Amino acid sequence: MAVLERIRSKAGTIVVVVIGLALFSFVMQDLFSNGSSIFSGSDREIGEINGHSVDGEEFSRRLSKAEDNVKQSQGTSGVDDNTRQQLVNQIWNEYLDEYLFNEQMEEAGVAVSDDEIFDMIQGENIHPQVMQIPLFQDSLTKQFDRNKVLKFLQTQLSEENDPDGKYRESWAEFEKSIAKQRLKTKYNNLLRKAVYVTKAQAKFDFNNKNTAAAYRVIVKKYDTVADSTITVTDEEMKKYYDEHNFEFEQKEETRKLEYVVFQVNPTPEDRAELFKSMEELKAGFMASTDDTSFVNANSSEGFRIESIKRGKIAPQIDSAVFSGTPGSVYGPFADDASLKLVKLQGFKATSDSVMARHILISTQGGMSIAAATAKADSLKAAIKAGADFSLLAMQFSEDPGSKTKGGDLGWFTEGTMVPEFNDACFNGNVGDMVTVNTQYGAHLINITNKTRSSNKAQVVYLSKKIEPSTRTVDEYYAKANDFAVAAQDYDAFKKQAEEKGMFIVSYDRLLPNDRQVNDLTNSREMVQWAYNPERALKEVSKVFDIEGRYVVASLTGIKNKGIPPFDQLKETLKPLAIREKKAATFTKEFSDAMAGATTIEALAGKMNLQLDTVDATLTFSTNSIPMFGIEPQVIGRTFSLPVKKLSKPIKGNTGVFVVVVNSITPGVLPTDLTETRKQYAQSMSGRVENSVYNALIKKGNVEDKRYRFF
Repeated sequence: MAVLERIRSKAGTIVVVVIGLALFSFVMQDLFSNGSSIFSGSDREIGEINGHSVDGEEFSRRLSKAEDNVKQSQGTSGVDDNTRQQLVNQIWNEYLDEYLFNEQMEEAGVAVSDDEIFDMIQGENIHPQVMQIPLFQDSLTKQFDRNKVLKFLQTQLSEENDPDGKYRESWAEFEKSIAKQRLKTKYNNLLRKAVYVTKAQAKFDFNNKNTAAAYRVIVKKYDTVADSTITVTDEEMKKYYDEHNFEFEQKEETRKLEYVVFQVNPTPEDRAELFKSMEELKAGFMASTDDTSFVNANSSEGFRIESIKRGKIAPQIDSAVFSGTPGSVYGPFADDASLKLVKLQGFKATSDSVMARHILISTQGGMSIAAATAKADSLKAAIKAGADFSLLAMQFSEDPGSKTKGGDLGWFTEGTMVPEFNDACFNGNVGDMVTVNTQYGAHLINITNKTRSSNKAQVVYLSKKIEPSTRTVDEYYAKANDFAVAAQDYDAFKKQAEEKGMFIVSYDRLLPNDRQVNDLTNSREMVQWAYNPERALKEVSKVFDIEGRYVVASLTGIKNKGIPPFDQLKETLKPLAIREKKAATFTKEFSDAMAGATTIEALAGKMNLQLDTVDATLTFSTNSIPMFGIEPQVIGRTFSLPVKKLSKPIKGNTGVFVVVVNSITPGVLPTDLTETRKQYAQSMSGRVENSVYNALIKKGNVEDKRYRFF
């Protein structure tokens, strides 16, 4: 309430929209149904951060309140699932800030004063979130207007217009949210200021990026010897584990799923039944005097008259349509995944292509269609008064694809644009300037050219999707359920899949908050099943209904955070230990051969290996070698070698290498290192911020249990 305390309240009306938009960061779904919360049980903890429990009831209240604000601002009854999940993450991050970062900020003496909040709302340094609120922008130019902020605060948050204080409370929350953002920005700036790059560091970084090596290389690749010919013992694998176990640390808890999919497809019987129903509709469609109502009542798609050239309609009815009489109905015929009837309305001469330009006033950011239309009409009036269309398009259009071209869309054919835009262009005349509303907003369209007209059939489609019947859906579910019942454990699961000829799909790295498994969108229920604390390894699931597919899964892997024990990693360690053994053997072979070989050509001949000359330049800062991939060990050793001298054998990721550097070409060091230091400092600052964040997360022992509820 810092700002409100500075401003005298006056009368006015509260604008709900701005409150909702301003509080977008607090948005989330209402987690209550039938008056009870999903957190009403004994275990309602949604997570733990730095010893602080995140209570589910409190989490739910924050999100429920936020959802109400958004519904008011957007004029909707709810939020979609994707937005909801994004906002769950956002609220969780607020808790991270509260329990991890705020403590650090306090220790560092970082704070945000009332004066700063005042400055961000109506002072000289307006917060971007304030500037983006439509209520505080000029209706035509969309430029921020500070006077609109003052008017809002003085009049619209008064006790008279907000007697219960609901909206003043919301505004106070908004102030709090931007203060939190500023606090974090100041803390990050403090971290950045701690980064200082000397001239020597800048020079070193420049040389790493710009000093290039040309070289020759031979490699004996690990895959030239089959793994099956190499034997490794548990002791050898344990030795590798002891030396490299840090490489296997799990930053996050993961699961592995294997599953089968029963794809529910329409049967020939389903198609036949739909065909029969379309035949029954045909007479009614032909007799209809109100095609708009008839189509809207019986079709999968809305009513629309389309102009069709000869040869562009279904081949089986093309000739009949173009020799037919208005009112005739043709079909049904298959088109993609639908059956269609087509009614001939008549014939009309129209252009094949149109050239046009437009100015889009978008409604995607929250502007009403009425306001967008009014703005488009005002621009139209300005153009008629002499203003340049192209200049106004570059200034005001919100279509990124055409605004830089003065709104020019070039030539386009009929059906390319959305129906309202298409009809305005193809039914209009060259020179016409019209305002049209679409799902994107209001368009001011100027038709600049058209091709010569040709005769086209004006038709209306009645379409129905070919979908599985209820009977078919039930049959597929029965098959999936029979599979799940028979698959009592993983061995039975595999046996069932083999017997039924079904492919088992794997997903190796399932995270607790994932919402999609491979191509199975909206598979959240399956993820939650996998992460149920009571779930046993190799347990088989119930049948999941996932967007027209029935899925049965088995939990085949559990990896907790931290370094897994040796026994759990045996399967992973075996090929790595084999590679280690191959590397030792190949290194000895190289060493023995190098006793009598003074050149890399001679060594390649003795080892019967191909010699590769790499003309492409290699720098120390790169992490891969052309032809061989990611090889940091080889790159590091390359830049430590004298020119023309054989390296010792180098154990790489793909094989054992021997390298000879042909030449080293230093980069041309700038006389002024200011820009180099600046760039290096920026890079280091980002790393510092990330490192501090990860360190705080690790130190805080963060346990995220959101997956249990969302």
